[in-house]
Amino acid sequence: MEGLIKALVVGDIIEDIVVMPIGQVQSNTDNESKLVATSGGSAANFAVWLATLQIETHLFARVGKGDGIKFAAEFKTKNVIAHLQEDKVLSTGRIVVLIDGDDRTFFTDRGANQNLEVGVMPLEAFGDFLYISGYTVLSIGTEGTQKLMAMAKAHGMVTVCDPGSASFIRDYGAKYFLEAIEGADVIFPNLEEAQALTGEDSPARVADVLHEKFPLVVVTLGKDGAYVRNPTTAELVPGVKAKVVDPTGAGDAFAAMFMRTILDEDVKVTEAAKVACEFAAEAMEVIGGQPHSAESN
Repeated sequence: MEGLIKALVVGDIIEDIVVMPIGQVQSNTDNESKLVATSGGSAANFAVWLATLQIETHLFARVGKGDGIKFAAEFKTKNVIAHLQEDKVLSTGRIVVLIDGDDRTFFTDRGANQNLEVGVMPLEAFGDFLYISGYTVLSIGTEGTQKLMAMAKAHGMVTVCDPGSASFIRDYGAKYFLEAIEGADVIFPNLEEAQALTGEDSPARVADVLHEKFPLVVVTLGKDGAYVRNPTTAELVPGVKAKVVDPTGAGDAFAAMFMRTILDEDVKVTEAAKVACEFAAEAMEVIGGQPHSAESN
């Protein structure tokens, strides 16, 4: 692809509190832990990782009243152009992330993200591809998601969705969630999300079922890599060994590098997945869902 790639990312901004217990967790008493407060949210994380890859990145999201200027300034330092709505009632979303090795447990208050409005989008943000966080579907519903995707396709954009949360998919209903993202060109579910969407178990089987609806399916498998499925490929791409500090945001980093690679270079999807696995492994070596700086990789 010639020229600078431009992406529009629509979704959630979250204030993360990452909890890393020191030693075995004990109930009903104090547990010594390391706590880190950082910005997060699936869409915000994806946008920041994307911006480190020399992609013009626009983030469309909603925060609490009075937080717009603060977050816009923060994202500017990370080379992300933020288009932010402010909610008059709900505060900026918050999540407590409990880290236990490779596992994470989230305690979520979606806050202002619930009231995201996508009826009017900034024209300068439309470009090469649209990324929708699955949490966006929860905010704007099936009709809103389909309208957003239609706007993107009218501008010739590739449409990408990361389903985001298996529990939210189950609450929303897999059938209705799939209807909401119908027409997406690429989806990046993790294995649990893909299982929730299909009712199948194995990476190969969930990818086959999802491929009946979506041209390119990339099922992320954590340390085990990713399973890639398109009309010419059905292949497991092994993971890359990593020193895991915090896996939060690794999937967002994977998707960012995959999209940059597949759009910017003439490579096979398996090669793009290999490069993305390496990038995600690096992402797991930092605390929080975003890189500590916007330096280029």
